[in-house]
Amino acid sequence: MINKKTSIFLLKAIVSISLLTFLLTKIDWHTVTKNLHNANLFLLLIAIFLNVVERFELTYKWNLLIKVRGIIVKFGRLFWINSIGSFLGLFLPSSLGTDVVRGYYLVKNNSERSVSISSVFVDRVLGLISLLLLGLASLLFAGNLVSKFNLNLYLAVLTFITLVGVYFFQRNETKKILELLFIKMKQHKIIEYAMKLHGSILEYKKYPKTLLLSFVITILVQVTRVLTYYAVAAAFDIEISIVYFFLFVPLIMIVMMLPITIGGLGLREGTFVAFFTMIGMSVNDAVVITFINSILDTLNTIILGGGGYLFYKSTLKDQIVLAKSEEVLKSNE
Repeated sequence: MINKKTSIFLLKAIVSISLLTFLLTKIDWHTVTKNLHNANLFLLLIAIFLNVVERFELTYKWNLLIKVRGIIVKFGRLFWINSIGSFLGLFLPSSLGTDVVRGYYLVKNNSERSVSISSVFVDRVLGLISLLLLGLASLLFAGNLVSKFNLNLYLAVLTFITLVGVYFFQRNETKKILELLFIKMKQHKIIEYAMKLHGSILEYKKYPKTLLLSFVITILVQVTRVLTYYAVAAAFDIEISIVYFFLFVPLIMIVMMLPITIGGLGLREGTFVAFFTMIGMSVNDAVVITFINSILDTLNTIILGGGGYLFYKSTLKDQIVLAKSEEVLKSNE
């Protein structure tokens, strides 16, 4: 009999496959094939390079967040942990699954559990706020072409909810609310863990300069991601204002957080096509941009993350063997 988790996974897989199938049936394959043959390889290489740069930026930002809390991890190792998170996140229900893997591997690296998880949480919140701010800023330059769809209203509401949530979560009084909530649920272990996590997150209030620098880097990450999409569009000679990439790509990243598909597969592509066809881009062009970007991102993830996963397992085994050897030497002394 199929359990609940398996059923949910299968349902999300069906949604992903359905969205992708729908998109693939809506394009003119002859036109798409012709566009692929005429692609500018140099610009595609730039897109690949920007994708890798984005990963280094993400690692640097995360390193700032954990270093200020006393967790010292070599940049190279942290880069592999970040890459592994992205790699295993391909097989998890939503983009949030990547954060779970990152936190797990950082804890496995002998780091404090609450600090490790809180750093991932703060990292995600900074990312969400930066996405919203980029989207709102882009609306100022988008003109009337998108105002008729009331995207400004949706963005404003979403931004308000996010900022209110962040405000209350970083308040010391929230601890009492969490205690009351979990006491009613009679989950004592959850109470203890939630309190420790919340307290660890509040610790970041002591480091405003680090938070500000991390936020600036987060904005840079989002800009790099937008430029990657734009480079792919330019590679296929698809002319459209970069303003719309700054407007829609952040929204697409937010939508991808919804746990309704496998790793955002199908949801990212479907949302991209929906947004960009709204402003006159053909379905063929929209599908080419989003699919090529997805392929490049996935290939980088598999190469860096998959390789990092194998490398990390190997070095971890070496560390265990070394530790046991040292114990044996000490016992013989």
